[in-house]
Amino acid sequence: MKTTILTIIILVLTFSYVNAQTDCKKAIAYAKVDFKKSDFSFHSAEMLPVENTYFYVLKKYYNINWYFTDSLDYYACYDSIMTIKLKSKYGSDFLEKAKMLADSLEHTENWISKAEYLGGQQGLMKFIMTRLTIDSCDMTDGIKTKLYIELEIDSTGKVKNPIIRRGISEKTNKNVIDIINKMPNWKPAYLYGKPIRQKYFIPLNIDYQ
Repeated sequence: MKTTILTIIILVLTFSYVNAQTDCKKAIAYAKVDFKKSDFSFHSAEMLPVENTYFYVLKKYYNINWYFTDSLDYYACYDSIMTIKLKSKYGSDFLEKAKMLADSLEHTENWISKAEYLGGQQGLMKFIMTRLTIDSCDMTDGIKTKLYIELEIDSTGKVKNPIIRRGISEKTNKNVIDIINKMPNWKPAYLYGKPIRQKYFIPLNIDYQ
């Protein structure tokens, strides 16, 4: 009985090894074909998409895409051959150069940043609160609530499409929208050195005694 179980285990391990070897050979073959087509790519463990300057540099300067996968066994073989091929094309130190360039760009002003009101968060609150009046119907003893505002800052810094996601009353909500629409331009968000449109959320604490 023990001999039979041991034999089964050996057969399973052998089968798995053979399959792994076969998959690796396939991955290597595909990597060679993709390289000839200039379809360059690297892979890493599956994760949420991120704004990554290193990936940006690889794509812009070396035409290398980066993909995420939940199975690295196959792509470990693929990437090993792709790396060798790319080093023959771009030089043995191209990955180090890409990392150095990415680090340099990260320290560039307006490389990756969020939209920003020019007076800062304190100035933003002051702009709204000094212009805000509460509907008399809402005036109960000790108003204390939070109002949520969603808006967009376009690539030129202009405020667009303000929406009240949680309000107090129709009249007060309209007052807030009017105030938001009269805001001066913001500093826009930047992604990889270019201004972009970005959504922005403002939680507004209302506290009237």
